[in-house]
Amino acid sequence: MVAITGMTLVGLVATASPASSAFPGRNGRIAFSTDQVDTPQVFTVGSDGGGLRQLTHVSPGSAASAPNWSPDGRRIVFTIDGQIWVMDRDGSGKHQLTDQAGFEDHNPSWSPDARKILFSHCGIPFGFVAYCDIDVMNADGTGMRKILGGNWVNNNPHYSPDGTRIVFDSNRGGFLSAVWVMDADGGGLRRLTKPALEADFPGWSPDGSHIIFIDLCCMLHSNVWVIRPDGTGLKELTHFPVGHQGGPAYYSPDGKKIVLGADLAYPDECCNDLYVMNADGSNLHPIVTSQPGLFFSDWGPGVKP
Repeated sequence: MVAITGMTLVGLVATASPASSAFPGRNGRIAFSTDQVDTPQVFTVGSDGGGLRQLTHVSPGSAASAPNWSPDGRRIVFTIDGQIWVMDRDGSGKHQLTDQAGFEDHNPSWSPDARKILFSHCGIPFGFVAYCDIDVMNADGTGMRKILGGNWVNNNPHYSPDGTRIVFDSNRGGFLSAVWVMDADGGGLRRLTKPALEADFPGWSPDGSHIIFIDLCCMLHSNVWVIRPDGTGLKELTHFPVGHQGGPAYYSPDGKKIVLGADLAYPDECCNDLYVMNADGSNLHPIVTSQPGLFFSDWGPGVKP
């Protein structure tokens, strides 16, 4: 993972953006998108690293990214060039959902019942705007409405597995980045992390008991942490060597594993491979090393025949 500097708290997701929270189930395939190398595309792979498949084939100069599995594992919501799309799990049936002049939409994620899609709705030019709202729409792209506004960059929103709360990161309050939670209707807003952590890219555990995130937003040497939704139980899961980093990171549907990107195989922080580790941070190991531009990932549920 390369250094994230300057305005890239916002600008990073302009080309590739994560949106991942695990809903309960048995483990299926992992979706991920590349970044920083050539044209970003969306792939899926088995949890052991086998069966790599490329699902998107956007043209040079475009970017397909931010894959997020539906709760039944049959669809993927993602972005192409700041607009939200959906496709079937095999890459077929691609359909564009958003296309509003003067805005870009990022970080899409499903509601637990798959009837709605949550996302970050931002002005253009995205890398220099002062705000991104959190919006929601029906799964067919209709009925878009704002949940949280204000002159802040509100990013990476995800419903809790029971659908009652939303976690997101934001620079609201003047912080570089912090993890926040709110009720599904936008009420009950609460900051979970202290400013010094500079926390971002949050996601829920499948049972809703923990929120996973990375620290040091917009700088090198990020590590993976977890915290309870009430702000207690802060714990660092990874301790990457000096000069290395990892994340974003998200849970498997069974809650026993975590998928993440990490740069441990590279001396100059240029690239990421796809790694898996146990939920306590142990047994970190790579499963995809053939796509060094990898950045974001989401672990999907198994699909019944």
